[in-house]
Amino acid sequence: MIRLKPVFNLGVFYIVGITLPLRGIPCAIMRGGTSKGVFFKKEDLPADRRLWDEIILRIFGSGDPMQLDGLGGSHTHTSKVMIVWRSERPGIDVDYLFGQVGIERRYIDWSGNCGNLTSAVGPFAIDVGIVKAVEPRTTIRMYNVNTGKRVDAIVPVKDGMTLYEGDYMIDGVPNPGSRIDLVWYDPGGSHSGKLLPTGNPLDRIEIGGKIYEISIVDAANPAVFVRAKDLGLTGTETPGEIDSETLAKLEAIRSKAAELMGLVERAEEATTKSPHFPFIAIIGKKRDYRTVNGKMIREEQYTVLARLFSMQKMHHAYPVTGSICTAAASKIPGTIVNQLSEDIGDTVIIGHPKGIIDLKVRIRPSGENVHIDSVTIGRTARRLMMGIAYYID
Repeated sequence: MIRLKPVFNLGVFYIVGITLPLRGIPCAIMRGGTSKGVFFKKEDLPADRRLWDEIILRIFGSGDPMQLDGLGGSHTHTSKVMIVWRSERPGIDVDYLFGQVGIERRYIDWSGNCGNLTSAVGPFAIDVGIVKAVEPRTTIRMYNVNTGKRVDAIVPVKDGMTLYEGDYMIDGVPNPGSRIDLVWYDPGGSHSGKLLPTGNPLDRIEIGGKIYEISIVDAANPAVFVRAKDLGLTGTETPGEIDSETLAKLEAIRSKAAELMGLVERAEEATTKSPHFPFIAIIGKKRDYRTVNGKMIREEQYTVLARLFSMQKMHHAYPVTGSICTAAASKIPGTIVNQLSEDIGDTVIIGHPKGIIDLKVRIRPSGENVHIDSVTIGRTARRLMMGIAYYID
């Protein structure tokens, strides 16, 4: 067996082997936006891809709701993994693969991307030497293997390393950092190949004897949108104010949307076979509301009022890929988001449980619809730890 001793030099790590009855893999724990995850260089993982899942599940301590015997954070937004490597694709610097790591269930969902954690891919690539830093801001051309989409990260750097310190604040993160811009190119059709998977801006489904109007949009990651009033809500609710009956209804609507867009054959299979996608977002009529921290958000501060449900729970803030999909949906005539949002040009501002998140959306006409050329969002990231993740073989 091998004991791995980390040696640090300006954040780049090197490994010296000595003996110990544990196995270890170099890694970093990174916060990206409002998510946190474990990052690995692909070359440090076994060459046999079939071994990855079991190793990562052991490192995370999955199969236990506390993930006590591992590095997992016991919440969906803190139980994530990123695999990063130098790209061989023309015009691309870095390839990366995202995995949503199960907590109580021992599985990894490799089907989609995490927008928040994507903001830490560029900094990680710089810090471990995959990409050379060019001051004052390094543009890293990244390819997300999960969705086959390109994302550029514009990262502040200093002295050859990521500059994490700054005064840019994002709601849902307690401390400021340097602003990292993410540019998502042509995000439509990440899973289905189409911006509107059913071809319609509005569909009608029956759940429990009631007809619901929904909009299914696929941009960055797919999402289904439903009106808050159709659920007996206002859209200003905090995650803790959504009762179990409504959560069950949301999962039923989400499952039917998964069937309609072809992610599963039958809606009943969606909870187990497609637990992560599509997201489902509740869209309300704009109004003043208070965040979970008691901060007042005025209706003139944002353009879309939304709450998001993922993996059978209400999201504590709003995920980046969900934000991109929501912003895209607001620009598509006839969708629920378009009907209930305010149009102020390229900027879309989403009001969520912890505050607001703003995006820039570039669109162009495409027949009777629109094409989403790019969506840009600002995030912060931070390296929390770099060292060795140990697991028992």
